[in-house]
Amino acid sequence: MSESETSKTPRNAVAGAKQAQAAERPVHEATELTKRNAEYMRQMCKSLDATALSGEKKTAVLNEMTSTLLAEQGRGTTARQLYGTVQERTEEIVNPKKTPVERQKANYWVTALDNGLMLFMIFCLMYGIMGFIGTNATKNSAGANGITAILITSAIGGLGVAKLFEYLMPAKDGKKVSLWKKIAWSVLAIIVWMLVFTTMSMIQGPLNPVLPGIAYLIIAVVVFFARMWLKRRFNITTSMF
Repeated sequence: MSESETSKTPRNAVAGAKQAQAAERPVHEATELTKRNAEYMRQMCKSLDATALSGEKKTAVLNEMTSTLLAEQGRGTTARQLYGTVQERTEEIVNPKKTPVERQKANYWVTALDNGLMLFMIFCLMYGIMGFIGTNATKNSAGANGITAILITSAIGGLGVAKLFEYLMPAKDGKKVSLWKKIAWSVLAIIVWMLVFTTMSMIQGPLNPVLPGIAYLIIAVVVFFARMWLKRRFNITTSMF
C-alpha cells in the first residue's frame, strides 16, 4: 500500500479498531474471558453472594456460565445477550421457572383435590336426581349414596387420577411410556377404585347417612363453583373434565 493510500486511513478508525480488539482480548489466563464477559461474571458473583444460595450452588452456577461463555464468545456473543442483565439472571437462578411437567408434579395435591371435587360433584348430582325421582335403585344403593361413602370414594379417586396423570406424563429425560403400560395402569386404577367403591357402599346407618336429594344438588352446585375457582387460582390443566 502506498503512503498516499495509508495516509487516507482515518486515525480514529485505527484507534477504534485497537479498542475493539482490546475489549475482546482475554483479561485472565485462567478463564480467557473477554473484558466485557469477565466484568459481567464479577458482577454476577457479587450478586449471588448477596443471596441465600449455598456455596456449592453458586460455584456450580458460575462454572456453568463461564463454560458457556467460553464456548459462545468466539462467535461474538456476550454474557448480556445470553443471560440478560445481572439482576435478571440472578432472579432466574434463585427462583427458576418450572416446566409444565415440574409444575404439575409440584401441584400433585392440588390436582388430586381438583379431581376429587369433580368426582364428588358428579356423585352428588347423580344421587340428587335419583333422590327426586325416588326409584328403587336409590333404595337399593342406600350405602353407595351415603355422604361418607361419596366423600371417601371421591377422595381416593382424586388421588388415584392425579397419580395416574403424573405417571403418564413424559419423563424429564424424554422417555415415553409404552401404550401397553398406559393401558395396564389405567385398568389397574379403575379396578382399585371400584373395589373402594364397593367396600364403601357396604357401610350403612349413622356412619354413612343418606341426605335428601335437594341437599345433594345444592352441594353439587357449591362444589362446581369451588372447583372453577380452584382451577383458575392454580392454573390446573390436568384433570378428567
